[in-house]
Amino acid sequence: MTTQEMATRETRQPTERRQRERYAVPRVNIIEHPETVTLEVELPGVPKDSVDLEIKDNELTITGHRKQHEEQAPLRVAERPATDFRRVFTLSRAIDREKVDAHMENGLLTVTLHKQESLRPRKIEIK
Repeated sequence: MTTQEMATRETRQPTERRQRERYAVPRVNIIEHPETVTLEVELPGVPKDSVDLEIKDNELTITGHRKQHEEQAPLRVAERPATDFRRVFTLSRAIDREKVDAHMENGLLTVTLHKQESLRPRKIEIK
């Protein structure tokens, strides 16, 4: 299976709903390994307690909120405003929904999706 088949199809919202709900879309790298698929999600300035991951049916949803600048001094330029963000990925049947790991460090959320054991490539011994 290709990386694209594994986890890259984004779910699109209907136009009317998209106009009511405006979300920032974080940048993501998707890396496929023989046993896993890894998503690297850029979330600068977002603490891990402001990020939610959810798997429901065949979708992985990443949502959260970046807070407004909190220092007393006024902002001269605000290129990273407070915003809600959301990204949804459709998972293939090859992903084991029970084996998902996530950690966040230096504004980078890393989500590791493990492939189901029965669908992983394996070497067969010749006797």
